[in-house]
Amino acid sequence: MNQRIDPLTNTAYKYGFGFYETMRAINEKIIFFDEHINRLLSSLKYFKLPIIDKKSIYSTLIEKLEKKNLNDARIRITYSLQGNNLNPFITYEVFSFRPSFQKQAKVTFSKYTLKHEDKIRSFKTTNNFIYYHEFLLARKSNYDEVIFFDDGGHILEGSRTNIFFIFYGSGSEKFYLKTPSLDCGILPGIAREKVIKLCKELKIKVIEEALNSTIFNEAQEIFLTNSVHGIIPVKSTPFSKKLPIEKTEFIKSEFAERYLITY
Repeated sequence: MNQRIDPLTNTAYKYGFGFYETMRAINEKIIFFDEHINRLLSSLKYFKLPIIDKKSIYSTLIEKLEKKNLNDARIRITYSLQGNNLNPFITYEVFSFRPSFQKQAKVTFSKYTLKHEDKIRSFKTTNNFIYYHEFLLARKSNYDEVIFFDDGGHILEGSRTNIFFIFYGSGSEKFYLKTPSLDCGILPGIAREKVIKLCKELKIKVIEEALNSTIFNEAQEIFLTNSVHGIIPVKSTPFSKKLPIEKTEFIKSEFAERYLITY
């Protein structure tokens, strides 16, 4: 497990054949560790790949956090196969956390149309060419994130985020949320799942369904989620140049109070 990556045999290096998880650690507490590793283990079981030991991963990460004396860290673990016998190979990345989003994000749309209900998108694989390329182009144009659509015109997700839309209620009615359904073939994000659970506790309705681009004109607020940053308010999209963030900030505050993650 402590070997270096072998470019001649490592499957993630040669073929993009691997899985990864990114997490946040605050005061040596790895946020959502079980959820992330369980998702990884579920992927390994689905593809009938060798299973790895969760306790070993946890102890290695804690050791690295202590060695680097990091109170707020960004973590990535990558699973691949390596060697002539293609044994499991885990790499660990533990760095000081630095936000990679503005306090209010600017998002753009990808020019690529993806296949509807693509099962592979529901796994966090290292085969991420289109997402990463579009993310790089977005950053060069001063955007924080890029949103993808499928061939049915449905909104999917960001290159590294899930997306939520907020609608204000009328009168005394509470605001409610909409987010693309997992049936569209999106990653079941851990932070996405936690937001849905949080809203349920707060009695805020969340509708999971297929959504098309018109919702960018209809929603009052938009936010993104991932496990490293938590809730990411959206300031502008190609359809809206200055979005309010009042309700988003409320959810962000509640999320940070429960799960510690903010930026």
